[in-house]
Amino acid sequence: MKRSGWMNAAKILISLTLLVLVFRRIDLHQAGLALSRVHPVTLGIALALALLGYLGRAARWSALLRRAGVRVSLPECYRLTLVGTFYGLVTPGRVGEFARVMHLGLPRSRTLPSVLWDRLGDVLLLEALAVPAFVLLDAWHGPLLAAYLLIVLATVALVLAVDSARVLAWLARRLPGAAARIERWGSGATGVLRSAAFARGLLGGLFFYALNFLGAFLLLRELSPQSPATLALIFPVIILLGNLPIAFGGLGLREQVAATAFTRFGAAAAVGPVFSLLWFAVITLVPGLIGLLFSSARFAPATEPFIADAPGLTLVRGPGGVAGSDEPRG
Repeated sequence: MKRSGWMNAAKILISLTLLVLVFRRIDLHQAGLALSRVHPVTLGIALALALLGYLGRAARWSALLRRAGVRVSLPECYRLTLVGTFYGLVTPGRVGEFARVMHLGLPRSRTLPSVLWDRLGDVLLLEALAVPAFVLLDAWHGPLLAAYLLIVLATVALVLAVDSARVLAWLARRLPGAAARIERWGSGATGVLRSAAFARGLLGGLFFYALNFLGAFLLLRELSPQSPATLALIFPVIILLGNLPIAFGGLGLREQVAATAFTRFGAAAAVGPVFSLLWFAVITLVPGLIGLLFSSARFAPATEPFIADAPGLTLVRGPGGVAGSDEPRG
């Protein structure tokens, strides 16, 4: 078995172990009663809010692509965002979301940086949204805070490195064989942090999370009517820590975080994992399965990506439609 295969197997084992541990220490009868209180209409509303919220993520990616000289329609970005959600669903740490660029048929040096910044912007936004939970809920200690601070430090370091032309130039000098590829990558990756596209992307991300947190709050009120409303502040923490690449798709890890958070902040421990699994189904599982359907040519809209005029980039038309090329122009 390849190394990646062993790593995936280990993460699946970690997920299963975490799930067993969390459900062994909660009252399953209480968890079942909580789940029975959720009305199907509420589930439908939460799902509709989640799917509408994905328009914000699609708009964010569209803005980042446009900055890189790539124009893709909003409906196509929405479709591929859901396709990427499916890929992320079945890969550790949601790295599969990067594979959505393969459906564009365009040069990776142009499109991959947009997905990287899409994910970095998402993490930065979640880190900012998580601050009130640690301030207002008096949680400036314990394992949740330690994990949060480590993620913030790692994210800030990565963001500054990716955005810096000097860092990429240093890498190009150290790796002369990959210098041309690094230079092409840098044309789309550097300087994004201070761009209008990144600012618009943050607004799109806020739209996404506002609708999803509203749906999550509706689910929480039915699962545990006695829970304090301030528990909603912990939603970003559950997503952020649940995406750590130590479990397969975050399964089991999110439930552990939710159980710990719910117990710490005044809700029944049994409600945390049930809420986490239900919210995961609404915000990721069902949209991801819709993305799987959209990945089929039968459901794909007849749109054609267009690359705006950019140095060193030409359009190549072939049997498969329009594709990009990084070959120099004659």
